[in-house]
Amino acid sequence: MKTYKAVRSQIAKLERQAESLRKNELKTVIAQIRKTVSDYGLTAADLGLGNKAAKPGRKPGKGKRRGSASVGVPKYRDPATQQTWTGRGRPPAWIAAAKNRDDYLIDAAKAAAPRRKTKPAATVKATRATAKKPTAPKKKAGATKKRAKRMIRTPAVRIESGVASE
Repeated sequence: MKTYKAVRSQIAKLERQAESLRKNELKTVIAQIRKTVSDYGLTAADLGLGNKAAKPGRKPGKGKRRGSASVGVPKYRDPATQQTWTGRGRPPAWIAAAKNRDDYLIDAAKAAAPRRKTKPAATVKATRATAKKPTAPKKKAGATKKRAKRMIRTPAVRIESGVASE
């Protein structure tokens, strides 16, 4: 019968042997990959390696920033340089000195349209309370019997602490 120490030493010996075999295999695999890459003229970006910008949907230099939920939709545009601003944060120099920012709005037609006034919440609640509620349609005499036939009675199951009981 083998002892614990003997088994542990055998495991260590096998791990060393496995690591040396892995290193030898890696040399041949890397050589094959390098040959294939050079034959086809592939780059790291083609393989999806290296720069994070290689991933679809990502822009270079745009990483996660702490505290920023989303960039937002541009609201203002400089007619001279076509630069945009969302209206959040510090205003850019081209709009900071403007007296009327409405001139820089991207969709001037929407801004010019009159806004619909909304009722205060108290008025809406009062209107809902006084509104006539629709009445339910009258039931036919034989409808409850048909419904009773369709209903299938199943025992109620209550689960407490992982055990089902009826």
